[in-house]
This record gives sequence, C-alpha cells and structure tokens, in this order.
Amino acid sequence: MSNAMIYIIAGAIFDTFGDLFMKHWIISSSYLTFFFGMVFYLIGLGFLAYSFTFKNMVVASVLFVIINIILLSLVNRFYYSESLESREILAICLGLVAFVLFEYK
Repeated sequence: MSNAMIYIIAGAIFDTFGDLFMKHWIISSSYLTFFFGMVFYLIGLGFLAYSFTFKNMVVASVLFVIINIILLSLVNRFYYSESLESREILAICLGLVAFVLFEYK
C-alpha cells in the first residue's frame, strides 16, 4: 500500500467519524458533539491534503470520497439498521469500480 493510500484511508476514517458526530449532533443538539465532529473533519482533511504530495489532487479526492461513502454505508447498515435501495447499492459498486480504475493502472 502506498503512502498516499495510507493518508487517504486515514483521512476518510476521520471524516467518517466527523459525519457520525454530526449526525449525533443533529439528534442531540449538543455543541460538544458538534465540536468533535469539526475536529474530526479537520483532521481528516489534513490527511487528505497531505496525500496531495504523493498523488494527483483529483484522484486523491475521488478515492477519499469513495472510501468515506463505503464506510458510511456500512455504518448506516450495521449500526443504524438503515438499508439502501438497489440503485444506491449499484452506485456504490460503481464507486468501487472507479476506485479500482483510479488506483490500479
């Protein structure tokens, strides 16, 4: 695994936690969860920005978003018990195809 992918994956994980804190903030209206969500977003974007030193900015950003969407889909399914429609699952599969095309030349 390349250095760029390590930073992209780490950034996507932090960004996913930021999304989860923000979802919790919407439910609870707690400023503390909003603060933690923003902190996780900033750390995640810091990793993404640093990955630009290793990989093309467009490619790194697309990979970051695809990983984030996949992680959110998994959390959404297994933690919140919300399922996706077949079209949405197909879109995620197309994202995985895009991931493979971007990463493996």
